[in-house]
Amino acid sequence: MPLLTPSTQRSIVIIGKENTGKSQLVASLTGRSSYSTNFRGSTVTCETYPGDRMTFVDTPGILYRSDTATTRAALEQLQRHDTVLLVVKATHADEDLADLLPLVKGKRGIVVMTFWDKVLSSELTQQAIQRWQQATNLTLIPVDARHLNTTQRQDIKAAIEQPSVFPEYWQPMPLGWRIEPHPTLLEHSRWGWLLAIALLLIPAVLTVWFANTFAAIVDPLVQGMVEPTVGMLSGLPSLPREILMGRYGLVTMGPLYSGNIGK
Repeated sequence: MPLLTPSTQRSIVIIGKENTGKSQLVASLTGRSSYSTNFRGSTVTCETYPGDRMTFVDTPGILYRSDTATTRAALEQLQRHDTVLLVVKATHADEDLADLLPLVKGKRGIVVMTFWDKVLSSELTQQAIQRWQQATNLTLIPVDARHLNTTQRQDIKAAIEQPSVFPEYWQPMPLGWRIEPHPTLLEHSRWGWLLAIALLLIPAVLTVWFANTFAAIVDPLVQGMVEPTVGMLSGLPSLPREILMGRYGLVTMGPLYSGNIGK
């Protein structure tokens, strides 16, 4: 098999909003670990992932109606490439598509819907995906980007080899769902604040209890070790005896020993 030349290497730009799983998706597709230029899970620079027959360009998440440096960098990469892997969150599919489709109109590509594991897959949701594909001739692949299986990986690569044109004008039929993560215990309206205070105080209480318990066990042992020395030094004049064996003496203030031996 002849070696691939740069002219045969397809370049695909990955476009999506923040925290849609773009970096995890491209890492799964190429078998490479996500690069380190991210902050709190968000890519902050454009990164290139070479793969078999195609190179993926991971871009920062687009902040809709924003002119941040990261959004500008993503849009610049979008202008440079004709093939797009558009990533939307299944939990916010309606608004993500409404915001991102105008940016990619006229380009060629596919749509990958991440966080599909958060959606209750049913005949209704499958029919919605099929209607979208029929209306646009676009390939739309729902996945869990963190656990991309072999079949999904092959489907994505095969689809991107034959991308479809994003329509100039398309108002997708709303799915009608928006799935937010379940609130944490700390966000509970009635006793969340009590749990937060408890989490702040419990480490301090446990630390003090452990220190006192440990001291109660070890202190008698240390006293037994120090007493012979105190007896040997008890005949010293008052000043050196006070320095060595007084309340704050060098001997009596030894590790874990705070008694008044020798006073």
